[in-house]
Amino acid sequence: MNVMLLTFGPNTKNHYQACFAILTILKAQLKPAITVYTDVPEYYASFGDSIHIEYTSPERLQQWRGEQDFFWRIKCKAVQDMVQRHPGEHLMYVDSDTFLASELDGIVQQLDRGVCLMHEREGRLSEFSSKTESAMWQALRGGCYNEVSVNESTAMWNAGVIAIPGQISQQVADHAVHLCDSLCATQAPWRLLEQFAFSLALAQKGPLEPAASWIGHYWGNKDDWNAAIAEFYLTSKLKAHTLEQDLQALDGFDYSTIALRRKTKSSKKRLVRWLNQLMPDKKLQFFSP
Repeated sequence: MNVMLLTFGPNTKNHYQACFAILTILKAQLKPAITVYTDVPEYYASFGDSIHIEYTSPERLQQWRGEQDFFWRIKCKAVQDMVQRHPGEHLMYVDSDTFLASELDGIVQQLDRGVCLMHEREGRLSEFSSKTESAMWQALRGGCYNEVSVNESTAMWNAGVIAIPGQISQQVADHAVHLCDSLCATQAPWRLLEQFAFSLALAQKGPLEPAASWIGHYWGNKDDWNAAIAEFYLTSKLKAHTLEQDLQALDGFDYSTIALRRKTKSSKKRLVRWLNQLMPDKKLQFFSP
């Protein structure tokens, strides 16, 4: 089984999230082959030969955005590239803001049975009330995109995890790219189109099931998780941990104590911004040599 991550750009938070995700996967008894697509390979040097680095240059990333220059088409192309390198093998893509909370055996068993996985089913596109999804539904309803119809039953799945059985991996990956391009040619807002493309491609080949019982995805509370992971790696740095010692330190990390999602009311956010403007910090003192 192959596991892949995709991380690029200067934001170090994305990279230490990915490093933590890799640690949790390396902790599993079943050892998959792990590949990281990145333009900053030096951030992953501590893993040595335990992972494979696929250097992804800025030029290649730009090419993957396609003729329509859609940023997240990069994910579709990276998955396609990975299955081309490993034809017929199971593949699981995970976002950097994830962690493996149990063993991989259950996931592999699902893939062996021909079941596709995404992180979780978010709901029918036709029933969302949020602005982006509602606009997507209005633009796509009743249409057919690369032989996939969008109707009242069509569901959106979270793409923090994408797991594809080896026997259909090439078909699904190719189809996701074509679907993404087809969807981008519509009037639908682009923000979630790569996620929707994978939702459609995997559901067509199906069955499609959630992976949330094995893998945590903290997209809804990155601040708290970033703080905990930063503390983990700060301790690792100060103690000059080896990779093995970092893996042992995971035994003391309790995944259940940090919420995966934290919903802050928009009125509270506005109040905080207003207070910061009304009462800005004063008497700042800086070092002067």
